[in-house]
Amino acid sequence: RNNYLFFPGIKRVLITLDDPKHIAYADREGIFMELRLSQLMEYLSQEDEKVRDQYASESKNEVGAHVKTTPSLPETIEESIDHRMETLTMEAHRHSTSSNRQSTVKAPRLSTKQYATLQEVTKSAFRKLCGEITIIHTIERERIP
Repeated sequence: RNNYLFFPGIKRVLITLDDPKHIAYADREGIFMELRLSQLMEYLSQEDEKVRDQYASESKNEVGAHVKTTPSLPETIEESIDHRMETLTMEAHRHSTSSNRQSTVKAPRLSTKQYATLQEVTKSAFRKLCGEITIIHTIERERIP
């Protein structure tokens, strides 16, 4: 048994980045299904396309045409994360240049974007699949207050 908090009886779905290291080191205790981020992105894209096609066929006017040209749900998620990361980077830069002391505000790293994308895509895909979702993050026992 590993050193992670685990709730007996709760079955988990493991969703990983497509990165081999993330896949290799993921905690698999108690899981019944394992998926990759790319699989959820594909699912969301397909579901989004179905809705767009249906809406466009029901609405033969400008609104239907507009729906087909708006960004897809996965694109919207990524754009939102990119925008938030740019904002955080600008805030970190502004804070570091306006202060003589070393800044404690840091710009987000690329891995931050990857994990934010993983979390937001997971929430969106499972909310669409199940109607609702509860996310429980795994944490090492030593880090529990």
